Amino acid sequence: GARTPAPRPLRLTLGEAARIMREAVKDKSYRSTPVGLEVAHFIRWFRNEYGATTETLRDYEAILAKLAIDHADLELADFEPPTGTTRLRDFIDERWGDAAPRTRKKVRAVLMSFFKWAQAEFKLQGNPVVAIRSPRLRDVERELFSAEDVARVVAAQPELRDRVALKLLFLMGLRKGELAATRYRDFDLGRRRLRVHGKGGKIRHTPIPTEELRQEIAELSLRRDPQEHLLYPQKRGPKGTVIWENRRKPLSGPALHRWWYRCLARAGVVDAGTTHGKKMHGARYTSGTEFYLATGDIYATQQLLGHADVSTTANIYVQGSPADLEDKLKKVWGE
Repeated sequence: GARTPAPRPLRLTLGEAARIMREAVKDKSYRSTPVGLEVAHFIRWFRNEYGATTETLRDYEAILAKLAIDHADLELADFEPPTGTTRLRDFIDERWGDAAPRTRKKVRAVLMSFFKWAQAEFKLQGNPVVAIRSPRLRDVERELFSAEDVARVVAAQPELRDRVALKLLFLMGLRKGELAATRYRDFDLGRRRLRVHGKGGKIRHTPIPTEELRQEIAELSLRRDPQEHLLYPQKRGPKGTVIWENRRKPLSGPALHRWWYRCLARAGVVDAGTTHGKKMHGARYTSGTEFYLATGDIYATQQLLGHADVSTTANIYVQGSPADLEDKLKKVWGE
């Protein structure tokens, strides 16, 4: 009789694969695999005992879910070095081989934390990530915003909460996650302070620098639930009317980036709908640099930015402007 043709191998487009991956994280189906179950235990420990923030948990889970799905047929013990080290090198290369060194460094750090936890829980004898070297980072040119650009971006926003959120970035140097976590209860207008929820659950109290910003926050806070977030997810209909919102939920990382580029587009800094242009972290670089140039105090700049180590402030976030260097050269050479 006629032979039954062999089934064609399943081929997925990148978009389909990405969708499946997002759904696996969203519905936690990756946890049905042996490694995925251990990831679930790690995430629970990371949240309850380490105190990781929601944003950090989301970032870690996205990477570790890929590990679980790509190795659905393996147990955690199959990652014992040296075989496990080879498997992880292949995994990083296949998933992030073309990514920037900074991205691959982050992936390595996430895997290191997971397998370090597994080793401490006596689930593994050795950590397979130790032998994997962290990629050498290229020197990245960090773009700063001029004072004119800052004023232009802030002024272009029709809603007061967007203007306030941008000033928290440009004037007070908040991180992306810190801005997302900010609620109305964090503003202490009596003491003129903002409670900032930093990395690793650390809290710092940063002065609100200008009277104008304090007045804007006071106006915005009127009749607001203290539990509401400054920025929150919402959906709008065709005519711009709000059809859904959750004011007690923070914006996700991708949603926060979309908000950022919408703000730049309103100011004409980037075209509407694009994701190219100066990154949100550029506002933090700008804040640290301008504060340091105005004060010359590296330790106060460290306190403003919430760095645990002053070398991070000095080596990465504080940059002299060409105009400042030009002024110093003129003073030296008398021109």
